[in-house]
Amino acid sequence: MTWLALRLLRPYLIVAATVTAAATGYVRYGTAVVQQQLDLAGVPHCTDPNECYPSGAALDAVLGMELVAAFVPPLLGLILGTALFAREREDDTIAFALTQSTTRGRWVLTKFGCALAAGLACGGVVALTHRLVATRYTALASDTYEMLQLLHLDNAAYMVAQTLVVIALSGVLGLSTGRVLRTLVLTAVAGPFAVMIGDAVAVLLWSLLGLLIGPPRPAAGDLFILDPLAYLAAAVLLGGVAALVLLSRRVGIREAR
Repeated sequence: MTWLALRLLRPYLIVAATVTAAATGYVRYGTAVVQQQLDLAGVPHCTDPNECYPSGAALDAVLGMELVAAFVPPLLGLILGTALFAREREDDTIAFALTQSTTRGRWVLTKFGCALAAGLACGGVVALTHRLVATRYTALASDTYEMLQLLHLDNAAYMVAQTLVVIALSGVLGLSTGRVLRTLVLTAVAGPFAVMIGDAVAVLLWSLLGLLIGPPRPAAGDLFILDPLAYLAAAVLLGGVAALVLLSRRVGIREAR
């Protein structure tokens, strides 16, 4: 059954892998552009934007890396999740899967498991590449692209959580609507709101935690100053993923009746 699910997802896995390779390749290229400017300026190890603020092609490269970090994780979720069930329902091929000695609920969970594992792998590669390779360079223009940095919080776990929550959301919508285009549009519209709701819950929890243990004392110049909040937001989003997956099983059972 798992092999059949992977075969059905193969075209989307290929697209997701291609996007992942392109995104990580661009991040590597962007860091090389910024590093070249630093080398030419004679400050190859500079981390202070007051001394080596990027300009020209280097500044454009920083913007490109910020855009990759902000939008590629949810894009991967959209690729892997939109056609997860909507295509099967639209083409009525789900009936074939249910002839393979499996229940609808088990089939839904199996496909979700494959898609979420792929999202974890692809999103993880992009997120870790940005975290480990690009953050040192994007921080040099943090004043210019601060909103983009706050959007993904420079945190790999949070970025991957975005991928997974979009997969889960689009899977539930695909089961409910049975139309690929409708699922795509609804996910594109609802996905950012789902992430923002998770962020709002995390901020609320963070505020309550601050009342109990006192405000955090961040180190000056820390590139990952928002990590505690980002991990909390990631945990909230992953809780949402679990809830959506459980809901999808109920949607599948209800539709089968």
